[in-house]
Amino acid sequence: MGAARVRGLTYFLPSLAIAEVQVLRPETGVLLDELASHPHVIVGRLGATEAAAVERLLEATSTFDVLAAWVAQACRQRGWPALSADPGRLRRVDPTLDIDLL
Repeated sequence: MGAARVRGLTYFLPSLAIAEVQVLRPETGVLLDELASHPHVIVGRLGATEAAAVERLLEATSTFDVLAAWVAQACRQRGWPALSADPGRLRRVDPTLDIDLL
């Protein structure tokens, strides 16, 4: 997160991503808490408007990856690139999404 401070970047972290990591890697709880409380990280909650946009994107792509669709939708809305270690997951939802590899 030091790079975010130096470069003046803000990261959007969907709350669903936190939940997914907690289920898959419960030992990372302390690190996730530290990440979520970092001043350059915005933890996003999926509201009704965003949920409807995500649902439309999922219907259009015939996939069911809510997190990937949420990330794609949030990036589209903000004009930000996605940051991902698994770009294929995002490409299945939006092949045109600008993705920076983690």
